Amino acid sequence: MAGRVAHFDPRTVRQRYDLMGRSRVHVPMVVDVERRTFLWTDLHLPPSEGHHSVSRHIDELGRAGRDLYQYFSAGRTTLWNPAVWHAAARTDEVAVSRRHGLVRYRRGAGEDTAAFARRIRTLRTPDAEEPHGTESGDGDGVVAVERAAAGKRVLLAVVNGDAAPEKVSGTVYRLLPGPVDGCGLDRVAAGDLVASLG
Repeated sequence: MAGRVAHFDPRTVRQRYDLMGRSRVHVPMVVDVERRTFLWTDLHLPPSEGHHSVSRHIDELGRAGRDLYQYFSAGRTTLWNPAVWHAAARTDEVAVSRRHGLVRYRRGAGEDTAAFARRIRTLRTPDAEEPHGTESGDGDGVVAVERAAAGKRVLLAVVNGDAAPEKVSGTVYRLLPGPVDGCGLDRVAAGDLVASLG
């Protein structure tokens, strides 16, 4: 590809997928080459259907891929939703780290929890935006998250556990482990996040 200088190094992958197991027919992911996207599926098909011959069953496998992509990309609830609901119910100020920077939301006068959560969830009309710093090498926002949470009681919901705010208390939900695991926050799993809603 013209203009690309980065090379893929498989040792840098944090979420690995092990293809070992008893399944004879396994579809670990669906790749949309045209859109340049992929979807982890972890689909196991029964060998009795004969799907192990890709050339003979290309239509059925293609239909399974299209159906999975449509099902899982059609606005389904993700862990982003309960994290937003918790944040909107617990506080009047929420910071969200995006690719370009940290965006802050403050509950407006008379804004109820549902409206506040909706505004955060849709990432519309933030009250303040702070670009991630390039001088400090904070292109991914770790420093911004640490600074925003330092010295506060927080609910930190993150994909990567790279941020480790100082003098912090509260709760963390993280998908991938990292320094956040040792910064003094009580860690919860995805099920805990959902169960504590109701």
